[in-house]
Amino acid sequence: MTILSIVRSFLNTNSCEDIIKDFFIGDVELFVHSSKEAVFIAQKIMELNENSSVEILRKADDKPIIALLLSLSLLKQYTNIVNKLIHKLSTTLLYDLIEYNDAYIVEYARALDMQLHFSERCFLETMYITVKNRKQFIMKVCYNYKIALTDYLKIAKPLLTEEPWKLISLPILEGYVYIDSKLRIARLLMEYLKNLLTSKLHQFSSQCTFLMNIKDFVQVLEDFKKILGLEKIEHFAISGNASTMLSTESLKETLEGIKSVNDLYNISKKLFPPCINSIIEALMKGENLSHHQRFALATFLINLGLAQEVIIELFKYSPDFNEKITKYQIEHLQGLRGSKKKYTTYNCDTMKVLNMCRYACGIKNPLQYPYKITKNRKS
Repeated sequence: MTILSIVRSFLNTNSCEDIIKDFFIGDVELFVHSSKEAVFIAQKIMELNENSSVEILRKADDKPIIALLLSLSLLKQYTNIVNKLIHKLSTTLLYDLIEYNDAYIVEYARALDMQLHFSERCFLETMYITVKNRKQFIMKVCYNYKIALTDYLKIAKPLLTEEPWKLISLPILEGYVYIDSKLRIARLLMEYLKNLLTSKLHQFSSQCTFLMNIKDFVQVLEDFKKILGLEKIEHFAISGNASTMLSTESLKETLEGIKSVNDLYNISKKLFPPCINSIIEALMKGENLSHHQRFALATFLINLGLAQEVIIELFKYSPDFNEKITKYQIEHLQGLRGSKKKYTTYNCDTMKVLNMCRYACGIKNPLQYPYKITKNRKS
């Protein structure tokens, strides 16, 4: 079975009991054995880059993948690691979808109750003018796909802050959004499958508790935690010395005292604006941030003078983290690479337009917030 088929079967199963029955023929020992394989797979894909992870997941049998998903449903409190593993699975789904023909993609989407249509002929054509070597060329775009607007809004929600995915960037006619690329359709399907998997894991988190009565499986879960170094986000609780630091030191000294993600998390609750804190919370839960969220967070921390290594350490919570790419991007925003321009944070009006600000803080830019808080505390 392919990853796509495995995920579809998992999503179509109504209960944990049915999964044990259908995939493991009701054999508890077979399930435990597959769970041990699942731990090994999880460890490997967490250590490897994206392409290598995809290859491992593609070669894996269906039983360890199903056992992995069941295990994740019982470990949902470890949101960072669970989301990273779901992201790895989703990336494999994307790779598979891209390789399938258009008819299969439409069939798969309709099986998920999506109103997706494909035509060899263009549903819609648009023209635009481009300039190359001082010459104008008329280019034609053929839209072979169309998806119901209601489905698009539901599926593309995490992507709507990005320009290419905004409704204003796409043709809309008679209740349908028109798409010109199989890659973009595959990306939409991947996002939808990721959301469905997350919801299914949440649903099974209470249904699968009977598995905790299987002694050998409980040991597998403990091995899972140990090997992957699972940590709860609750470990980053506000420490008592955070308030002390803010009341006894200047803002500059407080910011210079941030030497770790734990320090950053503690200080952020007292010193950072709600918009930035909400991004930090989402990141530390292992959620995949949009481009605008990453830009806002990185430029905010850079302009406060935080050490590069602390910022990189924070972004390790991202499910698609790549240290080399992250370091390059941060240095680019710092003005150390590329155009040598140091970027500043979006102002509050832009944050509102991007749906990242829902508060009235009485400031014009998030960078003003720490200074306002410090000033109010001293007065």
